[in-house]
Amino acid sequence: MRRIYLDHASTSWPKAPGVIDAMTKFMRDEGASASRGNYASARRAAAIRERVRHRIAGCISAASPECISFHSGCTAALNAAIHGLLMANASPSITAGQHIIASAVEHNSVLRPLAAAAAYADMNLEIIGCESSGRVQADSIANAITDRTRLIALTDTSNVTGIRQPVAELGQIIAACNATRATEDHIVLLCDAAQSFGYLPIDVNAMGVHALAAPAHKGCGGPLGIAMLYLHRSLHDRIEPLMQGGSGHDGLADAMPTSLPARLEPGTMNIAALAGWDAALDRTSTEDLVGLTHHLHNTLNSIDGLRVVGERGDLPIASVEFGDALTCSEAAAILDTEFGIEVRSGYHCVSRLHNFLGTCQSGTLRISCGHGTTRDEIDSVGVALAEIIESIA
Repeated sequence: MRRIYLDHASTSWPKAPGVIDAMTKFMRDEGASASRGNYASARRAAAIRERVRHRIAGCISAASPECISFHSGCTAALNAAIHGLLMANASPSITAGQHIIASAVEHNSVLRPLAAAAAYADMNLEIIGCESSGRVQADSIANAITDRTRLIALTDTSNVTGIRQPVAELGQIIAACNATRATEDHIVLLCDAAQSFGYLPIDVNAMGVHALAAPAHKGCGGPLGIAMLYLHRSLHDRIEPLMQGGSGHDGLADAMPTSLPARLEPGTMNIAALAGWDAALDRTSTEDLVGLTHHLHNTLNSIDGLRVVGERGDLPIASVEFGDALTCSEAAAILDTEFGIEVRSGYHCVSRLHNFLGTCQSGTLRISCGHGTTRDEIDSVGVALAEIIESIA
């Protein structure tokens, strides 16, 4: 039975051409740790790290490669940003009553650290809802801003619907607010770009984003275990390192380096994963994501007895449900065992969104395409879902 993998919103498969070979080559021929020695293989390891840093900075139009730090995953990068920025003045005597805003479409890798940081620092966390389509309105967030607001989180693209949220519009609103405020009262715009990086263009300057995180293993087609965090220059002196340890800089000091990115990069870095990410960045995609997205939604909407949740977004991601006839987890199991189709069921780590989509009972069945997904594969999913629905009618 042919395997049809349609869970790219979780992680990409197969990986981009050259990724596995690049990782194997590094581990076989080099294997050294970056910035832990001045011998040739250690210098080559450091060169891989800095090459990827430069390339990613260019991909998102960052002002400097120093704005890019590497982390063990997107969750780690988001935690580094959230706790690191909110820790800077974490004494409740200073932060009590300060205000944080997040949207209902945020992944738990944003919501949970925000909730923990807000509780620790006695800040108020406000969750702004979305429309039943899954789309957030920038004005809804803007209307919630107060003179105590210090951080706003809005994901770039939903991992449940594929909808690209109005980050750039919100960035303009925040820029106008910051223009009237003292520097220490500026609002930080945090963006989770886990779904969009590698698929959609990202320009942190045009978007007005101050902090943005993304992994290698999704749209890029790179390996697991490595992610990046972009920080605007204005935040370099404000962020506190969540972790401390060896950095290859001033080994006699008790404190972490003061400059980025070393301040946020303690310990031995996963250079093998960076070598794979470097290879993944070489891929030039010619896929028609718009056409694939339309075909996915048109196929699913044509199936009687199936409800497509929300509206069509910018990425080929769609969530469906079956009402009382079948749970999403049961449908996923049937697709896997009887048709060789791999999709994800459940809540997709987005705890608040389902209140607005009407899918709290069992979540959704998510079909997420990626680089290399074909229309024939989408057609196969449509045929399988129609058979499943017919069998339970």
